[in-house]
Amino acid sequence: MSEIKNQRIPVNIIAGPLGVGKTTMINHLLHNRPQEERWAILVNEYGLVGIDAALMQADAQTSKEGAVEIREVAGGCICCSAGIFFEASLIRLLRRRPDRLLIEPTGLAALSGILDTLGREGIKESVDIRSIICLLDASRIEEDLAREEVVDQVEAADLLIASRADLSSREQLDVFSAWSKQLFPPKKWIGQVKRGLIPLSYLDLCSHFDQEPRKAGHKHGTDHDHHHESDHDHHHESGHNHHHELGHDHEINLSASQQIISRSHRSPNISTTGWICWKELQFDAKRASDLLKAFNQMSNTQRVKAVLRTNEGWWQFNYTSGVEEQWPSGYRRDSRLEVIYEGESSLSVDELEQQLRACLIV
Repeated sequence: MSEIKNQRIPVNIIAGPLGVGKTTMINHLLHNRPQEERWAILVNEYGLVGIDAALMQADAQTSKEGAVEIREVAGGCICCSAGIFFEASLIRLLRRRPDRLLIEPTGLAALSGILDTLGREGIKESVDIRSIICLLDASRIEEDLAREEVVDQVEAADLLIASRADLSSREQLDVFSAWSKQLFPPKKWIGQVKRGLIPLSYLDLCSHFDQEPRKAGHKHGTDHDHHHESDHDHHHESGHNHHHELGHDHEINLSASQQIISRSHRSPNISTTGWICWKELQFDAKRASDLLKAFNQMSNTQRVKAVLRTNEGWWQFNYTSGVEEQWPSGYRRDSRLEVIYEGESSLSVDELEQQLRACLIV
């Protein structure tokens, strides 16, 4: 049995609602990865722009070549609509035999669908599902638990962690602790972290090798009916082009003649609009920051995230309910911006893009 187990690849899932700090935690884990180990990351973003994966890639470049491989499944949640691309990417990574695989699903994904895939014949023989981690923001826990997919993530998790603990009040953390300790079955570990600083050893606090993975009911309704559209097929003379092939982030060839690509998809529940911009474009830092805040203040916005080249350097932005963060970024390949919102926005992609272009320094 131990010989078979040693042939299996340790797999961790790091889940949680939008903007809770999953990518920050994974970057911390990458920094502390044993130097002799090769890791793989499978990251899923609901939108099509792929900001989180891009920033992980930039961070992973500090590792020796080949030590970290990152694959992205974009344009839907991997528990349902993008599931076929998740399975294909998963098999591709497993065949490369990494020493560990980390999976970061979108905050809108139910883990039950992912665990179903990991438990399929032909896949389950190659994986050892270790600690399943769910991050929650103690300052907005009541709001997050109103979403079925978050409840699903909590139920599937082994480790339940209050992230951004430094941004929560003592009362909020006490409420989180009292609530989490009454859960049944009890969690393997409950605690708090700041800035994603989790000990590497927590990845192996438990193993599901000798048991079927726990599954919660897959019943969330955020993503089953969404589709991709090209903003009514509008194109700009500047080379503005729309690309929406579900699950694929094909090579992006931006240039002076094609400076901005827009990607969006819409559903009655959750929709996204985003842009990828040629790296030579430079944004006015103040105007761009004001625009992101304005996007975040739209009534149905759930999250705004971006990495932009500005006249004050490259900056990363993360705006969500009650949190506005920006910090210098090591990413340099292109500028990216994405808005995630409930329902279908009354604003067109063209209107939003005009506001974005108004922030450019020409």
